[in-house]
Amino acid sequence: MREYEILFVTEINDSLHEKAKEHVKSILQNYNVEIFDESEYGIYTLSYPISKVNQGKYYYYHFRCDGKSLSAIEKELRYELSILRFIIVRLDEIIEKQDSKKAIRRKKRAEMRERNRENNNNEEEESYGYRFK
Repeated sequence: MREYEILFVTEINDSLHEKAKEHVKSILQNYNVEIFDESEYGIYTLSYPISKVNQGKYYYYHFRCDGKSLSAIEKELRYELSILRFIIVRLDEIIEKQDSKKAIRRKKRAEMRERNRENNNNEEEESYGYRFK
């Protein structure tokens, strides 16, 4: 089982937002999903109008489920009319990519330090007017 995040946008109407929030939670619970965190992100202006709506209310769930139920969850969310847009992201991939990028940066820094040490040693040797080897 892997960890995922879902972020969805609804109209700023409180009743529609509450209905969508409860519906998404019931969909997740129907598939025996373990919900870790849920939070409201607030109201933001959309980059472009969606169904003639210019502002949306964002909500977020952090959960764990298997891949088979995830496709069914996505399918059910597409039919929810009160949700303007949603995105589901797998957290494992994001964490692995961040860790691999950090490892690459550490390796490059170590190589740079080694080159700097070698250059400093060469400069000291050349300061006497000739090279020691």
